[in-house]
Amino acid sequence: MATESTMVDAAKRALARDSPAEEEQSWPMKKQKVEEEEKIYSETYLPEFGGKPEWDVDSYDGREYESDPEDKKLFSDDEEYEAYRKERRRAFDSGGFIYEPLSGDYPIKDLDAIIAHRNVTSREMMTDLANLCVKKLNETKNKTVELVEIVRVIVLGGGTRKAYITFMARESPNGPLIEYQAKIVTYTKNLKPPVPILCRPSPIPSI
Repeated sequence: MATESTMVDAAKRALARDSPAEEEQSWPMKKQKVEEEEKIYSETYLPEFGGKPEWDVDSYDGREYESDPEDKKLFSDDEEYEAYRKERRRAFDSGGFIYEPLSGDYPIKDLDAIIAHRNVTSREMMTDLANLCVKKLNETKNKTVELVEIVRVIVLGGGTRKAYITFMARESPNGPLIEYQAKIVTYTKNLKPPVPILCRPSPIPSI
C-alpha cells in the first residue's frame, strides 16, 4: 500500500506538473480575479461543480471511472501506483464520500477541533449542515429521519465548497442506526445560504 510520504511526494510532483509558475499580477488582472470570484459566489454559477446544484441529483450519476495515465509518472514503484489506483477507484465508487488521493478534496481529520473565528467545532458545524439536508429529505419525501452522529466529512473546493458528510441516523424514534450520506454546498464568509444537494442511506458497496 502506498505510504503517506509517497502520496505527499506524488502530490508535490502533480502540483508542479499542473501549475505554472506564479507571476506578479497587475491591477487589471487582480480586478478581473475579484470579478470572477464574485461570479463564483452567485446562485447560478458554480464552475467548480458544473453549474447550480439540484436537489436529489448526484453529480456522479452516469459517470464512468477514468484513469489518468499521467498519474503513473508520479510513482517510481509499480506496487505503490497500483495501490493508489485502487484507493482512487474506491473513492470514485463511493461518490465522493471517501477521500480520493491526489485530488482537490480533503478529509476533516479532527471533527472536534474548534474552527477559528467561529467558536464552534467542525462536528457542530457539519451537524448543522447535515441537518439541513435531513430536513429537506423529510419534507420532500415524507420521511422521519433523525441525525444521530457525524462519522466523517470530505470537503471539496475553496471559496465555494461542497461537503460530503457521512453520518449515523434513525428512520424512526426507536429504529436501528443506519449509515446515511448528505451532500451540501457552502459559500465563503456565508455570502449565500448553504444549498442542500442530497440525503440518502449509504449505498451498499459492490465489493
